[in-house]
Amino acid sequence: MTGATPLGLKTALRLDPGHLPAKWCVNVGQAGRPVQEAAIYMDDDGVIVRRQLSGLPLTLSLPFAAFEGVSVRIEPNAAGDLVAHVELHHRDPALSIPLTVTRDMEAAAADWQGWSDRLSLPMLLVTTSGSVERVGPRATVPVGEPAPRRRHATMAERRPRFLVRRKMGTAGEMPVLRDWREIISYE
Repeated sequence: MTGATPLGLKTALRLDPGHLPAKWCVNVGQAGRPVQEAAIYMDDDGVIVRRQLSGLPLTLSLPFAAFEGVSVRIEPNAAGDLVAHVELHHRDPALSIPLTVTRDMEAAAADWQGWSDRLSLPMLLVTTSGSVERVGPRATVPVGEPAPRRRHATMAERRPRFLVRRKMGTAGEMPVLRDWREIISYE
């Protein structure tokens, strides 16, 4: 999984988790395959990736649920410095999306936590052997006492709430009309 993230990325990359939508271009590829450039657009709904596949344009629209989580991988570069790669981790390494590439470990940790919170995805750690481990507790939904019912719930089967305030009308004596001609015309 060492080639799962952008190859040939020479400059630092940092996307702020607080500023979406975002659009950027990055080189993607896997070890043993040629490096390709991909245009990436991310908003609150998901990610759109545009790239070439066998010379044909390919557009992929991926919801955030398609990703396993936000991963961080730390590797040494050619100069001997450690470089942190924060990315949206996908089962298919070619679809992993880089979010931050930096030598500043504190900034990488802040972005890792920020992207995980923003996208509601778990935090993952990619070890040097290439295995992926989940970091931190699983998010649980707090369950508390149920909310109290509406105060007029006892009358729900009888009359609507706005009609409870109205008074019933009284029916008086109905007149009976006799020896009257009908006013209906069928012509």
